[in-house]
Amino acid sequence: MKSLQQVSRCVLGPVAAAMVCMWLGPASTESFAGDYPVLQQRKQSSKELEPAARPTASTEKRPYAEKAAVSMPFYVFNNRVLPPVVNFALSGFMGDGEDLKVAGSYTDCLAEGYPTMKIQYAGQGKNGWAGAVWQNPANNWGTYDGGYNLSKAGNITFWARGEKGGEIIEFTAGGAAANYPDSDAISTGPIVLNKEWTEYTLPLTGKQMFYIATGFGFTLKQDLNPYGCVFYLDDVKYTE
Repeated sequence: MKSLQQVSRCVLGPVAAAMVCMWLGPASTESFAGDYPVLQQRKQSSKELEPAARPTASTEKRPYAEKAAVSMPFYVFNNRVLPPVVNFALSGFMGDGEDLKVAGSYTDCLAEGYPTMKIQYAGQGKNGWAGAVWQNPANNWGTYDGGYNLSKAGNITFWARGEKGGEIIEFTAGGAAANYPDSDAISTGPIVLNKEWTEYTLPLTGKQMFYIATGFGFTLKQDLNPYGCVFYLDDVKYTE
């Protein structure tokens, strides 16, 4: 099992790693092989029954545009980078999105003088979870031909800390499934944040990174954070 690595300013150690969304790849003949029941259909204009149509190898997702691999590091979020990072937009809110409040924070900075991102989760919604993802273009759930070829990336690294410590968050990348699906889905699995700023490194060994429109994201569950929580995030990037 690949492991998520964390590096605090004092400690280096492994954290077990385990996606809310799974990638749906191109359909093929093998994808639909199996002992399915004989399904009959009757069109409104007819009285005759006929076998329902099944997908074939010609039923595929729309083709990917050829994209050149981008250079590393490739940033998702970092307020210290100039010109400002615009590779992905934090636009995809999920679940109890109204439970999330995202803002720049001028306290608890990773680097003095540069605001980090502050995420507040109320933990009161009826769905029992909330999440948000960075997308390219904004609001792209796989319905647009966007994203990047990140095949040169060997890791995703990011800095995070909990306001109190003990906050349980899952971080993700990829996973969009529609006409233009992400080429893979990546997840840290649930991790417990420290109160101290900590750098996490998620290896991408074996992952298909040639088409990623969902650059990064996070998910919080109400049962794991029953009183809500606050955490901070900074310097999210892909590295070699």
